[in-house]
Amino acid sequence: MRRLCGWGRRRISTASGTADDFTRSLDEVFSTGSSHHYVAIGGTDFKPSTRRSPGPVTVIQADTPCIDKEWLCQYIENLEKCIVYNRYDFLTGLVVTSSQAMHQTPTLTKGAEEFLTKFGNEWVEFTKQTHGLVPGPYVLTDSVLKSVLRLLADKQSTCLTALRPLNSTEAAFTPLRVGGGQYPGRLSLGVPSTAASYVKGSPSLPPLRIVVKDCYYLKGMKNSLCNSAYYSFSPNAPFTATVVDCLIKSDGGAHVLGAAKLSTMVGREEPMDAVDFSIAFNPRGDGYQSPAGSSSGSAAAVASYKFIDAAIGTDTSGSGRRPALVNGVWQFRPSHHEGYLHGMVTTYPRFDTPAVFARDFKILKQIASVWTDTIATMKNSISTARTATHYTVIYPTDYLPVPNNLQMELVDSFISDMESSSSVQCIVKKLNIRQTWKATHPEGTPDDIEEYLDEMVTRTFYYGFYHAFDKFRTEYPLAHDGRPPYVIPFVRRRWEKGAAVTPAENKEAERRMEIYRQWWMREIFGHQTTKADDEKEKETMVILPIANVGPNYRDEVVESPGQQSALDQLFLSPILGAPDVMVPLGDVPYESKITGRTEYLPVLVNLVGAPGSDIGLLDVVENVMRDSKRDMVISTGSRMFSRQ
Repeated sequence: MRRLCGWGRRRISTASGTADDFTRSLDEVFSTGSSHHYVAIGGTDFKPSTRRSPGPVTVIQADTPCIDKEWLCQYIENLEKCIVYNRYDFLTGLVVTSSQAMHQTPTLTKGAEEFLTKFGNEWVEFTKQTHGLVPGPYVLTDSVLKSVLRLLADKQSTCLTALRPLNSTEAAFTPLRVGGGQYPGRLSLGVPSTAASYVKGSPSLPPLRIVVKDCYYLKGMKNSLCNSAYYSFSPNAPFTATVVDCLIKSDGGAHVLGAAKLSTMVGREEPMDAVDFSIAFNPRGDGYQSPAGSSSGSAAAVASYKFIDAAIGTDTSGSGRRPALVNGVWQFRPSHHEGYLHGMVTTYPRFDTPAVFARDFKILKQIASVWTDTIATMKNSISTARTATHYTVIYPTDYLPVPNNLQMELVDSFISDMESSSSVQCIVKKLNIRQTWKATHPEGTPDDIEEYLDEMVTRTFYYGFYHAFDKFRTEYPLAHDGRPPYVIPFVRRRWEKGAAVTPAENKEAERRMEIYRQWWMREIFGHQTTKADDEKEKETMVILPIANVGPNYRDEVVESPGQQSALDQLFLSPILGAPDVMVPLGDVPYESKITGRTEYLPVLVNLVGAPGSDIGLLDVVENVMRDSKRDMVISTGSRMFSRQ
């Protein structure tokens, strides 16, 4: 083992005061013969029966009187299902724990001893101590067993800060102050071991390894919103955001590996717009496509790294759906509820909502279930999924078909699978929103929907976006000699538009938006005040393409929209307060100017359900995917599906 940091003792200063126990408090960085890099953190008291040399150790649990080669080999293979554990790195020492109910000390057969020797084992220690020790990799130093994180480079530059794992669910987060020596100019993320979850008698759910968009409170940490001025203004968070905290405290738990990058000030920012912080790299296609925003780092991290199970972002007007499309990952946006906003830096609470990204649909649904259960607890109710078995799937001809014919082939194939599903009955209904409004618009409104929705986004969303940062704009100059905070030109332009809206104009636009929302629920989703029994098993959803798929290179200047219409498909679920899910379908070819060869871009489709139908919507997707034998786990790297 090659140390990158010494193993001695020294007097150090800690958050709680002065400590002499260097070995318990200092992070120890080291590399091994396999060229893997690790950091040893924390510590559990452990007194071997005789003096043992400091170094890497494997802890196993054995409640069997005789450990033979076959049992030990299988146990180690199970530990190696975790990306952190490697037998070549951690079998120098072996600690075998057993329960107090075991009256005799386990023994190793000769075959087991020979197996250990093959991997450089020098000593074996048997102990009844189990408190604080779970199976997996450790480092022994001066009667302390330290937990191990594997250091993996954030090559795609998806995160701003690497974080240490929490030692309790109520603890404050602290940065993992380890340089990115494995890859120039990048962070190293510390990945905790989940090896214990792969061996017999361990929890069925391993802790999720996640990154969190840097607009959520993480207790003890400051938020940057990818803006240097905002970071200097931001206080240390007094608590952890609800949507993160409930995952940490859920069955299996969650480790937050880092704070993910985002478009500055939770707005819109393309790579060529970046000033204070660089934009994450999208791994799909030629590797030089825009990751979109604002949840760019969250989506790119999931698309890039197998060691990240999921990422938490936000969606206000496409901040989750656009990155999900171009980075090619599952994404879920729940029905709106104010409880989701606790600990989120909001920009327009009527639209703001969390979003989760994942490669595996099971993990997406797992997190969605934790969130909906958490909100149900807040409401003092029971979280239930809609029991609908019959769905009308609205196909809006305002947005479909898109010009990309190959994209449409994938969309049409999925629609066909919905119609032929044996688990749920889906009937596709083509509908034009403009014509439907003209025929059924509410009394007192014009029959031209564009006229009715004119300036609605500016007078609601942009107004809210501007006033969300009133305190920042007012207080920052007081601490900086009157100098205003720097924000990129796009944010300044949006602020200017929002500042020009009067409170009376905002109030009227909010009223009109609510009328529009009610019209959608009544005329398209078919929701009445009460439903007959035969209607309770019927629901409506809308299918959307989000965008016409095509290359968007990160080295090209892209003009962000100066004026947006509420009829834009990105505003549908925010206006309705509805859940939606981005479903990966496949990819389409393009000729890359970067590589000079054919590369591929992801194609996903967006399904919007009725408010409150969150888990029911995911159930429909799961049934259709299973019935059509579609892959529900996607790959990292340049393409979503490895079979392609």
